[in-house]
Amino acid sequence: MRLKAFLTTLVAAVVTVLLCGAPAQAHVRTTSVAIDLRSHGDGVAAVVDVEYDVLGKLLSLDGLSSNTGLPSPDGTVADVPTDARRKALDAHATEVAAYVGGRVRLSRGAIGCTPQDDHRVELTDAGAVRVSLTYDCPASGAFTVRSDIFRASDGVVDDTTTKVAYDVDGHRGAALLDHAHTSVTVGHTDLLSEIPRLVRLGSEHLLFGLDHVLFLLALLLGANRLRDVVQVASAFTLAHSVTLVLAAIGWISAPTWIVEPLIALSIAFVAIDNLLSPRAAHRLPVVFGFGLLHGLGFAGALSVDGQVSVSTLIDLVSFNLGIELAQLTIIAVAFPALLFLRRAATAPAAARTLTLGTVAATLAVAGSGLVWFVERSPLLT
Repeated sequence: MRLKAFLTTLVAAVVTVLLCGAPAQAHVRTTSVAIDLRSHGDGVAAVVDVEYDVLGKLLSLDGLSSNTGLPSPDGTVADVPTDARRKALDAHATEVAAYVGGRVRLSRGAIGCTPQDDHRVELTDAGAVRVSLTYDCPASGAFTVRSDIFRASDGVVDDTTTKVAYDVDGHRGAALLDHAHTSVTVGHTDLLSEIPRLVRLGSEHLLFGLDHVLFLLALLLGANRLRDVVQVASAFTLAHSVTLVLAAIGWISAPTWIVEPLIALSIAFVAIDNLLSPRAAHRLPVVFGFGLLHGLGFAGALSVDGQVSVSTLIDLVSFNLGIELAQLTIIAVAFPALLFLRRAATAPAAARTLTLGTVAATLAVAGSGLVWFVERSPLLT
């Protein structure tokens, strides 16, 4: 009798658990995401397909009320007209691209790829939202894609399956991601082979960044001796190296809309300071402070995706080395030319001409910095 009573109780308990658990399982909300990646040199094109209903619920798109889109407890779905969905996507294309682009992160050799401004958001014939993005991935090494689209903390679905198809760096294949496995890496990393490419990337970033070049020229225009150049160059190098590394590994951050206008303002400040205080003792602290800002600007071209490692540090040092080489090249060309002109202008008339030319050049640099400050400042545009 005791055995019969025990078995009866056990069966009743199992049935109760199954009956209570069934509705919960039936109401688990799942969705799928498809990511297609194709590389072309340093560029990578990403096409991401997501469910409109889930995305609309998450971003509260127009045309999708709180009672439509996702399945209700009885399993029904309130439909949204196709035209209304297209209008909602057109109105919120930037927001949609920002969400998807922020949740799909690409990297090569632990160096994050930089998303470009061009994107396209459209509604497919199947009713899904298709977001086309492009990334600049100038680093080399193993390629990694991470996806956090519709993670559980978003509160709109309980589980997301992401299918990744890739044709990147000569590697083709597919992978399936979920909440427990959010990334896949293809290819291999050759530690030493990345150094020349990162050095070149750092050099190009300084040489093609006209604001950084003008800041250096402003410093050179205010330097009278080689000792002055060494001091300001050392202060600038130390400052921007610190913030470059810390920002790249994610330990510090600052909004671009703050950093970029201040970088422009630093150009104007140093140039005007050359005229007002040519022998000012505050020059080194000022250069160091502005160097911290420029380091944050340099870090915009380089970000670390994943944990910091020896390989990551080598990449950062290589990138910074490229910046320093370009900086030394500018100094080696511009400062001797400036010294030659100063020494050659021995006659009073030539000296006055050189002085006027220096003032004109300084004012031109200062004017460029002020114009960029106005253009970049969200409060003034």
